[in-house]
Amino acid sequence: MQRGTARLKALRQLIADEGLTIAILAAVASVTVIAFGFRAEADVVVSMLIIGVVTALAETRLRSGR
Repeated sequence: MQRGTARLKALRQLIADEGLTIAILAAVASVTVIAFGFRAEADVVVSMLIIGVVTALAETRLRSGR
């Protein structure tokens, strides 16, 4: 039970981190440019968005030292 609580606390801290928010907004902005500027297909847009969010999460975890 404590392990689950600790994970929820860590997730809350990760979401509240300002760096993660900025990184995800940058990913969404770049995907928006790709979607509308280059008229990309939906599967390309979705995959780029997923890659951007995963990269943002990885960067935040690496910077926090966990």
